[in-house]
Amino acid sequence: MNDISSHNKICSGAVILAGGDSKRLGRPKTLLDFDGISLIELIVKNLNLLFEEITVVTDHPELYRDLPVRLAGDLFTNSEKSPLRGIHAGLRTSNLPYQFVVACDMPFLNNRLIRYMEGFTADYDAVVPRINSYFQPLHSFYNRSCADVIEKQIKLGKCKVTDFYTDLHIKFIGREDIERFDPHQESFVNINTLAEYQKALSNYRRKNEERKIISGGE
Repeated sequence: MNDISSHNKICSGAVILAGGDSKRLGRPKTLLDFDGISLIELIVKNLNLLFEEITVVTDHPELYRDLPVRLAGDLFTNSEKSPLRGIHAGLRTSNLPYQFVVACDMPFLNNRLIRYMEGFTADYDAVVPRINSYFQPLHSFYNRSCADVIEKQIKLGKCKVTDFYTDLHIKFIGREDIERFDPHQESFVNINTLAEYQKALSNYRRKNEERKIISGGE
């Protein structure tokens, strides 16, 4: 879902959180088929246009050994399982100053929006999309130093992702800026059920057909 392949890559890294159990779907959502490419492959292919280093945080590294990514696991295995643990692991596994953290079930990432967000990283601990009071913590940039704050939160048993935001200097990306790049907020679409997968697949196919028409392809 890309349109900026000619730009230089971002100096930050990307972290894909793939530690969920996909209970509602009943099978690994990362392996869902999008016309010959798995969902995780689709996300990696997209992010690879922007980032030199991509890390997948997962409890099942055997599923992703063939991907051009680094693999990492949770470091707090005795605490409540949560995306916060995955963010922590992703930040700890790399020496890069910032990481773009994204969920493993978001097929319509918009690289123009991601690049815009990255432009604020040098001045903030985190860059987070927010529409009204609703955050998108799994489509956000985090400074590596956030790992220390997250670690304290986890040890206190506070595992909600946004629990540690009060201790950060955050740049919030609002609706107006989001919709400049992504008018329908498709970046934040995720897949948890069969119906959501079918809808996303239909949308994916529609977008591919539109690109073929624009490019004059068959």
